[in-house]
Amino acid sequence: MLEAYLAENRVHKMYSVDDHKKGKLAKTGYKVLRESTKYSLLEIDLLTGRKNQIRVQLADKGCPVAGDKKYGAKGNGIKRLTFHAASITIVHPYSKETMTFTTQVPAYFKSLIQGF
Repeated sequence: MLEAYLAENRVHKMYSVDDHKKGKLAKTGYKVLRESTKYSLLEIDLLTGRKNQIRVQLADKGCPVAGDKKYGAKGNGIKRLTFHAASITIVHPYSKETMTFTTQVPAYFKSLIQGF
């Protein structure tokens, strides 16, 4: 479980703060599905919904999202942010029906995890 208080600076970049009065609580559950020497494939469970929450918290732990030029390592050869929602569940604002949407992992991501 990752927990942090997140705040936003004047250029709209999120960052962690120690003081709960200066930031909003962000909680993220995660499970490591696969690992290699370069990358880890994670299953993420957002327990709160803060702006760039996952990206900031993983970068703070020294494990930025691959390809994240804003919060992670630059120039690592990754073509794009390797961030993907395989499924998302929402409650419809009018009907109150619980709706789940799923999709396949992008082909580019699969090429990165071939070595797993």
